[in-house]
Amino acid sequence: MKAAELTRQLETYKDFDIEARVHLEVMEEELQKRTYKFPHDTYNAKLRVDDIGYSDKVILIGV
Repeated sequence: MKAAELTRQLETYKDFDIEARVHLEVMEEELQKRTYKFPHDTYNAKLRVDDIGYSDKVILIGV
């Protein structure tokens, strides 16, 4: 995704807060033990930008 594309997508949502969710894959053996077979655990994450770096036209946002 290009930064300009992300900017265009977020432009109409200037006043919104940004939340992040992390989806971690559940190993097959753990999944078999569960009654609900959703293959990912989901966690709400606190989004705080630690660093914005760039190299070779790629922006890395460290959170």
